[in-house]
Amino acid sequence: MNRRRRGSARGGRAGRELPEYLRRLGLPPRKALGQHFLVDEFILGRIVEACQLTEASTVLEIGAGPGGLTAELAPRAGTLVAVEIDEELAALTRERLVGEDSLTVLAADVLDFAPEELLQEAGATPPYVVVGNLPYYITQPIIRRMLEAEVPPTRIVVLVQREVAKRMTAPAGRQSLLSNSIRFYGRPEYLLDVPADAFWPAPEVQSALVGIDRLPAPAVDLDTDQREVFFHLLRAGFSQPRKQLHNALPTALGLPNGDIRAAIEAAALDPLLRAQHLSLQDWERLYYSLIERHPEALVLA
Repeated sequence: MNRRRRGSARGGRAGRELPEYLRRLGLPPRKALGQHFLVDEFILGRIVEACQLTEASTVLEIGAGPGGLTAELAPRAGTLVAVEIDEELAALTRERLVGEDSLTVLAADVLDFAPEELLQEAGATPPYVVVGNLPYYITQPIIRRMLEAEVPPTRIVVLVQREVAKRMTAPAGRQSLLSNSIRFYGRPEYLLDVPADAFWPAPEVQSALVGIDRLPAPAVDLDTDQREVFFHLLRAGFSQPRKQLHNALPTALGLPNGDIRAAIEAAALDPLLRAQHLSLQDWERLYYSLIERHPEALVLA
């Protein structure tokens, strides 16, 4: 299996021709849209496996491109809604896969619509799985849109820049603002390294596949308004991640060092810790400690 994976993944630029459908299209990827088409068949298969589909599954694919992954997903899903911002690519994919009865291809910007709106447009219904090869420059906004949706997916499987994947799935003691934001709503898992030459054209960075299972309820029990304030505190804590909490938070929240230290200690935390060392439950205790003592510091602008 390892030999097959290495041989397949390294054939994107040399030693293997492009898939026939890409040669027929004769349509080069657009740099302005961050397009890099995944052409490695083994990796495509692994992505489909990671979606954990059944014949009844509804799938929302983000960034369908020329339909390489779409063609692999369609036979495995009960309903597949493929979204592509490039109208020309969407039309070509729709035409190429016209015989796939489970498939609807939408030409749309996924950030302009709630996921349930896209499903409704295609006559599909939740529960659903989200999968996609995400343009690197909009990875985080798309993941946030999915996790915070009124009707969120049960599972998300995304191909992202490898460094972003590592931040998304960071272990305890090495948390980031991104990993905390994801763990608030779901359980992330680093699934697979994907080399640059699995794409055409090959990007300048390495990629990785990440899976996120949506939690039945957020990890911290807060209503919508409280969540905004909670994430304001998280952003303040990570605003100067190299600094210890008692030094990072005074500037970000506009409170004296002594007040911050007292609030941190009241939350049963060590002021010498850095933001990366705190779990979501630690942040929750600090949130309530600050709300009790200095609610004005957490007022949103």
